[in-house]
Amino acid sequence: MTTIFDIPGSNSPNAFSTPIQALLTLSKHSSTPAPDETATNIVNSVASSSDPAHALWELWDAFFTAVATSSTSHEPLLALLDALHAQPPTQLSLRARAKAERQRNSYIGADGNLHWQTLPQFSAQWRDVHDVLEAWRDWDGVRDSGAGGSWTVSTVGSSGGEYFLRFCVFSAALLKSTKGKDKAYPIWVFYACRDVLERERPQFCPPKAHRMSSEQVWALDVRVAAIWMRDGGPALWEADYEGLRQHWAAALDEKTELWPREEGLTRERWLFWGNRLRALSTEGTLDKETVAVVIEAAEVVSLLVGGSNLGY
Repeated sequence: MTTIFDIPGSNSPNAFSTPIQALLTLSKHSSTPAPDETATNIVNSVASSSDPAHALWELWDAFFTAVATSSTSHEPLLALLDALHAQPPTQLSLRARAKAERQRNSYIGADGNLHWQTLPQFSAQWRDVHDVLEAWRDWDGVRDSGAGGSWTVSTVGSSGGEYFLRFCVFSAALLKSTKGKDKAYPIWVFYACRDVLERERPQFCPPKAHRMSSEQVWALDVRVAAIWMRDGGPALWEADYEGLRQHWAAALDEKTELWPREEGLTRERWLFWGNRLRALSTEGTLDKETVAVVIEAAEVVSLLVGGSNLGY
């Protein structure tokens, strides 16, 4: 799970929040530790913990909270991941290793060490956070547990849509980066495009209290799909197709509203996505920033498939 939607101050302090947040304010003239130093300190903290599994959970919770809540550049966080990725294997204490073995945790290697080049627990927690943020992307505030267990709305923080957008911007940038394929899966480009570009615009629904309108959610989803394609499309195009089918064959072959064919990820499907992006960019219902991203995504598809056969 994630504490992103929790009211600030309602949880015990997370020891990793301060150094990670400090990286976001790093400047050339700042005395804040660089990503390499921060990574070393993080590794030492996890390795010396009596419960490394919980320490890893806290690390990635602090990390993804920074991703979703910060409006500044994600470059320092990408640099921190690279610095962690470069750390040598870390030996755990005998007590911690014994506890991990009893719990059958998968975060340690066969040699009993933490192997940071795999970013232990990162992928699993990324998926948890992604799914929570996606489910609450239409929420207009931060959840607050009221008396009797009911849910009320707090004005603290950004909307769920803003959190989800920042998270997807970061994830697509991670996939685009040199080492991104070790940390983010190209299949998420497929999911984003399938779930948005292969369905019609949703019908108008009366607005609900504390929820974005159906039009706002649609515009958000289009922008997210375009970002995934713009930054992650090449990684999906170059991915080992047989490897993708080994894990996600059912998803690749599933029929959708606008693609009622069981043909997987074909060139024709890419052509369809490109045409859909171009059509969305000209229909006149999206804001200028979203249109700009959609056009960029369509151009990526055009370059990947050859352009002349896109039909526009």
